[in-house]
Amino acid sequence: MKSTFDKKATEATFKIALDNAEWEAEINDAYNRTKKRYKIPGFRPGKASRKYIEMHYGAGVFFDAAVDACINRIYGEEMDKHSELRVFGQPDVAFDKPEDGYAFAFTLTVSLYPDAKLGEYKGIKLRKIEYNVSDGDLTDRIDQDLKHAARLVTVDRAAKNGDTVTIDFVGTVDGVEFEGGKAEGHELKLGSNSFIPGFEDQLIGVKAGDERDVKVKFPEDYHAENLKGKDAVFHVTAHEVRVEEVPALDDEFVKSHTKYETVDAYKTGLKADLEKAAADRQRNERIDAVVAAVVDRAECEIPAKIVDAEIDRMFHEMEHNLSHYGIGVDDYLKYNKSSVAQFRSERRESAERNVKTREVMRAIIDAEKLEVTDEEVQKKFDSDEAFRKQCEHEEHHHGASAVAVAKNDLLLDKFFDLLLSNNEFILDEDSKDVADKPAKKTAAKKSDTTEKSETAKAPAAKKTATKKADAADKTASEKKPAAKKTTAKKTEESADK
Repeated sequence: MKSTFDKKATEATFKIALDNAEWEAEINDAYNRTKKRYKIPGFRPGKASRKYIEMHYGAGVFFDAAVDACINRIYGEEMDKHSELRVFGQPDVAFDKPEDGYAFAFTLTVSLYPDAKLGEYKGIKLRKIEYNVSDGDLTDRIDQDLKHAARLVTVDRAAKNGDTVTIDFVGTVDGVEFEGGKAEGHELKLGSNSFIPGFEDQLIGVKAGDERDVKVKFPEDYHAENLKGKDAVFHVTAHEVRVEEVPALDDEFVKSHTKYETVDAYKTGLKADLEKAAADRQRNERIDAVVAAVVDRAECEIPAKIVDAEIDRMFHEMEHNLSHYGIGVDDYLKYNKSSVAQFRSERRESAERNVKTREVMRAIIDAEKLEVTDEEVQKKFDSDEAFRKQCEHEEHHHGASAVAVAKNDLLLDKFFDLLLSNNEFILDEDSKDVADKPAKKTAAKKSDTTEKSETAKAPAAKKTATKKADAADKTASEKKPAAKKTTAKKTEESADK
């Protein structure tokens, strides 16, 4: 067998040629593997000779089976020889005209993950990113907790702005009731602006038992076509006026609404929680900023095939997220006056950024020889039960071993710690010496309810940055995908001779 290998930046080719004897052996092997499939009069299944089967079914009857087995076997052998290659996806197969003395020839072309050319990733000066917890922040949070525990209390007085009134109403346009304009026992907080303009203002001063007509005009951009710009009258009957009663901050409130026993303990614990949240936000935003700066300084030539696959991943993730809300992707795109083609076009830049980010991260991890040992994983499992359970959950639901999941998370921690400790966040917002650019979001804008996880935010914290296989070395199986079934047809150039 003659074999030649050529490698470019993002592509490798293998040109293979089998001589007559080698190709004859492939055909004979195909005969032995498939002969039981063929029914020949006078022979039990698998007992007919190759000659009889070829006479009955045609000379090329074993060609496709020979081609598939040959290409897959040789592809695996070539990958073993070139284990340094990081192959993306399936190889492309092209059949060549054999030279004299050869019976079968073909070329395998594989796309390769790009090798990032790193720029600076240490000593970069970036904008300050700091979050501190003030006394005012603590007070605001306590006020939120108190308000969350508030209850509505009935009062015997006229309604004020901010009160909640229980009402029945019937709406009419030109004296005729319209669909959706009637309700009973509806609770409306005055000042919430949940009704059309003017409605709530006219209920200020109402008391339980009062009836009044509320005159309003539907906005020109109202969603119901038959009501746009129309004058309407709502006959309203008030049943109850209630006011929000906020509890006092005392030990009784603390005991009944928090995990603490005293106000002092509650304030101390709440401040600790706020400080942790601030520290986490600071770390995550610094990670975003420094990784974005490092990626901007690197170069990486990304094959279109890999970008397309990333867009596919982003699309399927959006589709999966929408399914949780019972929304079909076609309906979602139609509602947003978009299309699959437009989605793909709009996400291309984000997809390229995602891939580049993963390759830059990989290159730095390799350059710094970052790794996580089994001992480090076990130490983390022993000290952090929540982390261990999270990894076990991933193993149960997604197949990767808990240890592998843990190694990925810990490796990313090491990677992020490396960047954070070797770069400085010291510059003022308006400094002319700012070296970094604002963290570039790699995901397109998303709606609040559907696409929040549509795509991995390219260098965000662990939950958004990259998966284990993207940050560390690929597994052997990822490096050596099986060749596709070729189902090649017999040709004059490659028919067995």
